[in-house]
Amino acid sequence: MSWQSAEHKQPEPLDLPEINEYTHRAHRFPGKFHPPLISHLLEKYDDHNVVADPMCGCGTTGVEAVVNGMDAILNDIDPLSALISRGKTNPVEPDNFLEVRDEILESLGELPEEEELDQEEAEAIVEENIDGKPYVKPYNLFHWFEPYVAAGYSKLLDIAYSAMADESGEMQDALHLSLAAMVRQISRADPEPVSGLEVTKIRKKQLEEGVDFDVRSSFKSVSNRLAEGYEDLIEVNDLGDVQVWDENAKHLSDPISDSDLDPSLVITSPPYCNAIEYSRRHRLEYEWLGLFNDEDVSDPRDERIESSREFFGSVTPTQQMLKNLDEVPHPEIRDLTDDIEIDGHERKANLLRKYFLDSYDWVREIREILPEGGIFCLIIGPSTSYGRKVDTPNFLKDIAEENEFEVIDRHDYLLKNNKMQYPTNGETTETESLIEFRAV
Repeated sequence: MSWQSAEHKQPEPLDLPEINEYTHRAHRFPGKFHPPLISHLLEKYDDHNVVADPMCGCGTTGVEAVVNGMDAILNDIDPLSALISRGKTNPVEPDNFLEVRDEILESLGELPEEEELDQEEAEAIVEENIDGKPYVKPYNLFHWFEPYVAAGYSKLLDIAYSAMADESGEMQDALHLSLAAMVRQISRADPEPVSGLEVTKIRKKQLEEGVDFDVRSSFKSVSNRLAEGYEDLIEVNDLGDVQVWDENAKHLSDPISDSDLDPSLVITSPPYCNAIEYSRRHRLEYEWLGLFNDEDVSDPRDERIESSREFFGSVTPTQQMLKNLDEVPHPEIRDLTDDIEIDGHERKANLLRKYFLDSYDWVREIREILPEGGIFCLIIGPSTSYGRKVDTPNFLKDIAEENEFEVIDRHDYLLKNNKMQYPTNGETTETESLIEFRAV
């Protein structure tokens, strides 16, 4: 493996092979780990038996951990991330999975065809199909879905829900993961932008020229891909065990102290400050699958919005949440945020303050769960805010060192795919850093 040292002025892309094994391709997810990088770290620290990822995203750390025979604790406050991580790391027998899938497709029968339904007819079908189930009709339904597609997908949800009644939790997760993975494929949203959710100009032109949406074939395609991944996992000897939680990373030490797992290795990549807005990117999956659907909340949309304000790095906190913030201990972060505020961007300055104050909390939690000598691997890149560089890697390095970590290795490298959503002036990042710490 060839690395570019952080001491060089010209970082190069990681010299790592592509990998399509296991369940890594089960769901398209923005900002995800490159699996060989995680595999490299697990091999480097192979004397550690339990690895934790407090902000696990789509579960890449967990997949690589279990195939290396390690146990893993995966955690993410995002309910879709928790679902994906469970579905990717707890394989069901592929033939059984495909048998249930085929029964669902057989029961699905004929689906509406294009122009067969108007919006009023389709909406009535959707409401009937999801009635009494944990699913939710998306807001602005026909902005995102053609009427025949919305009716067809809701029928698929109805049939799948009935089929899941007598199945294991693992089978239910596998089916729900497949149902989530296909949502973007059958929507009017542009499938290419990894971080946004929009009907772009390019997509509008495609829609005008005609896009063939096929609910049945999309479900079959994503479930086939997941089954192939399960087959790869099941062939591994001594597959590790995984526990997946949906806690706030700022409070992770509590559930870990109550568990029977003692991690000595943490590998995580926190969201970039105010970059990918996951609650927006995955809105359609959240709503269709009712991932924020609390029966005590009258409006699931309000619950989704309010809950997502707690996501680390979110740009959606209320003004009240940004008032009376504590002073950030780090002097350079204070200077940066003060300058941004002086430039007339008070909210942006407060969002950055909150991001780094929250960082102090989750770094402390990682130190709390690791024993002395435990390893913490952090993967993060810099960003830009209104023309000012936010040196997130070095800021987080300093925060870690303030909390009883010492740097034992570091590598900076160029990103091959840096398509991320930066809300301010389309700014993006070109590099990323891997910083390895030891708990002291």
